[in-house]
Amino acid sequence: MNNKSKGFTLVEILVALTILAITMGAYLSQLDTQVAQTHTIRNRTLAHWAGQNHLAKLRIENQWPGLGTQSFITVQGQQEWQIQQDVGATPNAQIKRVELRMFAADGEFSGSLVGYVSNAL
Repeated sequence: MNNKSKGFTLVEILVALTILAITMGAYLSQLDTQVAQTHTIRNRTLAHWAGQNHLAKLRIENQWPGLGTQSFITVQGQQEWQIQQDVGATPNAQIKRVELRMFAADGEFSGSLVGYVSNAL
């Protein structure tokens, strides 16, 4: 009569648990990277929207900004953003170049945007 027991040996279980632990470690490391990237992409998107809204406001309200640098605070996506606006001249006196740099509330640079506004008559 053969007296073999059915089931896994302790060594087989330990090998399986080791493989599982290594796999889970790699998975959690990758998950952490993806969460950080998602946060960065979200901030860049919201910053870009805040900049686009600021440029649209200049155009809609037909504002003719003065040359130089100014700072503004705005809210986008339930988050406060600081916008640094740098207005420069162009070869056409009726058009100005507006460069925006957006910063999150913690001071982290999140993006830039360049647009042009005209002095419509």
